[in-house]
Amino acid sequence: MDVVHVQWAPVWLRGLAAFVVGCIMIQAGFLGLGVHLDWFTGIATFSGSWILSMTLLPVAAGIVIGMIYGYGAKYLAHFPPLAVLLFGYYQSIHSTLPAGVELLPWGLWVMFMILQMEFCAVGGFIGEIIVRRRTGWLHRYGPAPDAVALPDDDRDQADSLRK
Repeated sequence: MDVVHVQWAPVWLRGLAAFVVGCIMIQAGFLGLGVHLDWFTGIATFSGSWILSMTLLPVAAGIVIGMIYGYGAKYLAHFPPLAVLLFGYYQSIHSTLPAGVELLPWGLWVMFMILQMEFCAVGGFIGEIIVRRRTGWLHRYGPAPDAVALPDDDRDQADSLRK
C-alpha cells in the first residue's frame, strides 16, 4: 500500500478536460438523438429518444467525466449539463422556433435541467468507482506518512497477546 499512483495531469487540467469532454458528449448526444429539451411539441415531445437523452446520456457522460477527473467527479459532473442546457435555452429564446414548437416553460425546463445534472452526477460517481478500482483507493492522497499495517485478522492479534 505504499505505492501512490501518479495522475496524468494536475487537478485543474483534468477538471477542464473532463468538463469540455462532458459538454461535447452531451451536446453530441442531443444532436445525434435529435432532441431539444427546451422545445415542447405536445405529447410527441416525450419519445424514446427524449427518454434516452434524459437518462442514459447524462449517466454515460458522467461516467466519462469520472474516469477523466477521478476523485471528486461527482461534483464536477453537475456542471456540463448545466452549461449545455443554459446555452441551448439561450439560443432558443433568441431564435425563431419551427412551426408547432413552443419554448418549454421556464420552471419545467429547470426541473429537467436538475434531473440532467443529478443523472450526470450519478455517472460521475460510477466513474470515480471505476478509477478507484483501477488505480486503488489511495490514488490521490496516498498512505499516511506514519501508517502502520493493520493485522489481517483480529484472532491473530488476540493470539499474539495471549502468548
